[in-house]
Amino acid sequence: MLISDFTIMCDDCGRKYRIPSDSLDVDYVCSERPMGTEVQHIFCGVMDCQCGNRLSYKITAVEYPEGAYNFHTCESVGCTYIDEPSAEMDYYLPEPVLSIYEEILQNPGYVYNLEPCEFEELVADVFRRMGFNADVTQKTHDGGKDIVATFEMGGGLYTTYFECKRYSPDRPVGVEIVRELYAVMEMERVDKGVIVTTSHFTRGAVAEAQRLNGRIRLIDFDELCRLMQQK
Repeated sequence: MLISDFTIMCDDCGRKYRIPSDSLDVDYVCSERPMGTEVQHIFCGVMDCQCGNRLSYKITAVEYPEGAYNFHTCESVGCTYIDEPSAEMDYYLPEPVLSIYEEILQNPGYVYNLEPCEFEELVADVFRRMGFNADVTQKTHDGGKDIVATFEMGGGLYTTYFECKRYSPDRPVGVEIVRELYAVMEMERVDKGVIVTTSHFTRGAVAEAQRLNGRIRLIDFDELCRLMQQK
C-alpha cells in the first residue's frame, strides 16, 4: 500500500509541516472476515513543533478483501490535516520470465545448464523461426534423429533430420555421429541432415560431412548463436 505526502498544522501555533510518506513508521494488522482477509496498513509518525507542542498523526489504509483497496482514515493529536494523504495499492509486478531462447541470447553459457531434451527444443525453436515446421521426436522411438523438420519450397516439401548433441565445450562431436545420421537418412530416403552441438566437430567429422557433398550440415555452438541472433 502506498500513501502520498501530506501537510499538517500545529493546533497551538498554526505552524505547517509537510510530512513525506517515507518518513512514517509502518505496521500491519490482518484479520479474517466473511469475504476473506482484511489487511490494515498503519502509517504513523510523531514530532515536536517549534512551539513545543507534540504532534502525532496516523493513517490507516485498508485492503479488503486482500489485494483490493477499500478505504483509509486519518487521525491526529495536537495537529490538523491541511491536505490529507491519498492511498493506493502497490501492485507487485513480477520480473518477466525469460524463455530459454532469450536467456541464451543474453548469456550463451546458460546452454550448458540445459537437459539434452531442452536443447533439442531450443534447436527446434531456432529453425521454426527460420520457417521450418520442426517437431522433436519421442525418445522411445526417435529412430536415430532428434528432430524432424519440413520446409516447403517451389511447391515441394523437403524433410530434414536433426541430431542434437548437448556436449561440454571440450567434448567434440566425432565422425561416428555423422555416419550414424547418414545411415538413418539413407534407410529412410531423406536427402538432408543437420547435426547441431553446443561444442565443435573433429576434423574427421568435418571431412566426412564434406565427402557427403552437403547432405549433412554441421552447426557448432558459435554458428547456432549466430542463427539465434538473426531477425
